[in-house]
Amino acid sequence: MEISSVGKSALIAAGGAARIHANNIVNTHTPNFIPKKPVFSPVASGGVAVFSQDVNQPVNAVRETVGLISATNQYKAAASLIQLSERLNSALLKELA
Repeated sequence: MEISSVGKSALIAAGGAARIHANNIVNTHTPNFIPKKPVFSPVASGGVAVFSQDVNQPVNAVRETVGLISATNQYKAAASLIQLSERLNSALLKELA
């Protein structure tokens, strides 16, 4: 699998994690709401996916905020990986030309 594909799957997974945390925050006061947590899993073809898992605790705003910050940092790291991949591919093409 190419580096950029791994980065793309990481971008999607980080976005999914952010959505899960944001949904928990929005529904903090919703009756009978069951919060979820993101669970990251490797993909057989390379990369990572995110799934949600029920949490048997009330929404904790601090935990969800930290989760959003973490997802933001994961997104930034994945974007950096894609940029690095593009620079490496460009350098390789220049060497081969």
